[in-house]
Amino acid sequence: MDNNERFIIDNILNDMSDGVIVISFDGKIVLFNKPACTSLNVTDGDLSGKSIAILMDEFEENDEFFELLLDAVYTKKKVSRIVPFSIDGSLKYLLVTTSFLTRGDEKIALIAVISDHTEYANLFIDKKYLANQVADLMNSFVAAMVTAVEEKSAYNANHTKNVVRYITSYLSWLSDQGRLGEYTSEDTSPLIMSVWLHDIGKLLLPQKILDKPTRLGDQITKIKHRTETARLMLRIEKLSHPEKAEEADEKLLRIDEAEKLIFSADTLPALDNEMIGRLREAAAVECLRSDGTPTTLLTDSELDSITVEKGTLTAEERRIVESHVELTEKLLSTVEFRGCFAPVPVWATGHHEYLDGTGYPKQLRGEEIPWETRLLTIIDIYDALTADDRPYKPPTPPEEAFSILREMAEGGKLDSEILESFHESGVWNKG
Repeated sequence: MDNNERFIIDNILNDMSDGVIVISFDGKIVLFNKPACTSLNVTDGDLSGKSIAILMDEFEENDEFFELLLDAVYTKKKVSRIVPFSIDGSLKYLLVTTSFLTRGDEKIALIAVISDHTEYANLFIDKKYLANQVADLMNSFVAAMVTAVEEKSAYNANHTKNVVRYITSYLSWLSDQGRLGEYTSEDTSPLIMSVWLHDIGKLLLPQKILDKPTRLGDQITKIKHRTETARLMLRIEKLSHPEKAEEADEKLLRIDEAEKLIFSADTLPALDNEMIGRLREAAAVECLRSDGTPTTLLTDSELDSITVEKGTLTAEERRIVESHVELTEKLLSTVEFRGCFAPVPVWATGHHEYLDGTGYPKQLRGEEIPWETRLLTIIDIYDALTADDRPYKPPTPPEEAFSILREMAEGGKLDSEILESFHESGVWNKG
């Protein structure tokens, strides 16, 4: 290269806004421009003829920058990365992009282009900081809501915590297998947030329905008062009319037997048709009020409650409990979920939808239900079946619970692939 060519090249390089450093494959700097010295806050003499290894020793606080160059030199690979660079205690962010100087097909040196991206990096950091603040605010909101649920109903709060634990462990299992990205975002925080919030609408449900431990619930107090009053009135009648003593004793016996039957049925897991028939007869047993007028042992409302075939809730009470999904949607609609958290309300409020369209509240079908919601639905049901703290039922053994879930999947309600993957993960096994 003659002096004229060198002059032209030097002028081009020095007129560039980006720094340029050419490094031979033995690690020595063979060419650089003034913007490179400016970017690194050094003089020409600090770079001329020196090796990257020597510079690393001289600028110990900037190991990451020089290690990037060394790695690119010795691996002969192109890189493009932003790295921090400290100058007199002030931090800059430099974009380092490498390519090669070639002669024919032969690579003879590495070219490193250095751009100052400090302004852009600081904007990104500020944006990230604000995003983290928003995320922290959202997490605080979630914590407050879950605490409120826990104050109202301990077992419902336990249910939420269990489902979060199952899903968190399952997502970690998928991630360990390198399969998480096949189904959902690698950032699982929005999904976990939707799990924390999925039952938040239960805050607005009546306590006596939400935690109803038996069929009759608090109605049993009125029934006891009614039968005690009836017994007292019959004893008074025996004293006032001795000739009616035998008839009064028969009535007392019927009340005792009917009451015993009703109270025993109150806590049974399930009722058959024969038992329901006997309960209807017991409900019709006559009781005297304190004013002497007759009434039946049970009211129509109490009869509806005691004849529930399975569980503790009447059809109307179940409808009220099911409304928690709509209430959850109503609560979450008052919060503006942005960015990656935008799907949180959709995932949270769809966990009672079934693939065949028989779920609630919107009767969604198939592809209308996202993977995240399908997963939540399965694990929500699993925990409801196996929970050992429900006041109205004993826990279902895990494998029996999976049998129930598989029947639902075979019936077109649940995603069988997710179900079997959850079973395979083993994260449900408390043992």
